[in-house]
Amino acid sequence: MINSYTSWQPLEEVIVGRAYSPDYFDFIEDAQVRNQMQQILSETEEDLNNLQKTIETYGARVRRPNLPPKDQFVWWQTENGGAPLPPLTPRDWQISLGQKLLRVLPMEELDEICKDYADQIVSPHNGRWDPDCILNQASASCIVRVGRDVFFDNSDYLKPEQTQWIVDNCLGPEYRIHEAVTDGHGDAVFAILKPGVILSSKHDVNLNLAGDFPGWEVLKIWDSSIWAAMEIGKFKYEQSPGAWYVQGQTPTAEFTKFVDTYLNKWTGFVAETVFDVNCLVLDEENVIFSAYNRDVFDFCKKHRINPIISELRHSYFWDGGISCCTQDLTRRGGLESYL
Repeated sequence: MINSYTSWQPLEEVIVGRAYSPDYFDFIEDAQVRNQMQQILSETEEDLNNLQKTIETYGARVRRPNLPPKDQFVWWQTENGGAPLPPLTPRDWQISLGQKLLRVLPMEELDEICKDYADQIVSPHNGRWDPDCILNQASASCIVRVGRDVFFDNSDYLKPEQTQWIVDNCLGPEYRIHEAVTDGHGDAVFAILKPGVILSSKHDVNLNLAGDFPGWEVLKIWDSSIWAAMEIGKFKYEQSPGAWYVQGQTPTAEFTKFVDTYLNKWTGFVAETVFDVNCLVLDEENVIFSAYNRDVFDFCKKHRINPIISELRHSYFWDGGISCCTQDLTRRGGLESYL
């Protein structure tokens, strides 16, 4: 049953994303490009499997998306203008709002999971792709749930008219609606670890956290660990500063051209992303992060939170962190007021 009103109530069921299997790229003729791509995919799936095991250790059920048939993928890659996104970041495409599951983008790879909650699903899409759908180009990551209060990031990835449709079709009069503009994915700009405790980033300049969350303590993180990674690794800096980074590899010119030509929908501008905020709260005492950050971990200790590391080695390639790669379906608890 879909039941989730916050990002911190005890997690019971969650989707963990999936990358393409390395063999999906067997068709690449250049061995160097193929090997680099397959290493990224192999290590990404290994990290996601470890994330699944970590979550299960704390008692939650984990669901995983399907992958499209390999021949269909290869056709898209070679004949139809590049590979479609893998089902890696379900938080971008759907969100649980109380006892409703809003499918902002109906990814086929999530259909098998979503059919178990058919009577709780809200979707405005008429078929797989509806050019007239009100939620086209929107992202579910622009919605932050705080029990009775719901914050909408009306900016690049969520328009005011889209917010209004979601409010009208998913939220009743018991909810209070707020605007929290971050010019991007709100849940990667600030994260509520538990009532009274917030992680934030340098991109919170348009937020009024002190006004919206009076008395709550906020730790602001100015820079992501990407900068340390850039110093010790090889960054695709000359061609496009800050665009994407491959841990443990030196991208060749051929590999860079392949990614920028065929996978440009996969990557983002990671130098501006603060992945240390992009976390998954298991409950008020346990939070999963993708890397160690001394300030964050000291902040957690101060508030009696156990920080857990589940590495995502290629966050800086995918431009997706722990929160992006997960989507909670069920958390224990009901609708409460925290503000």
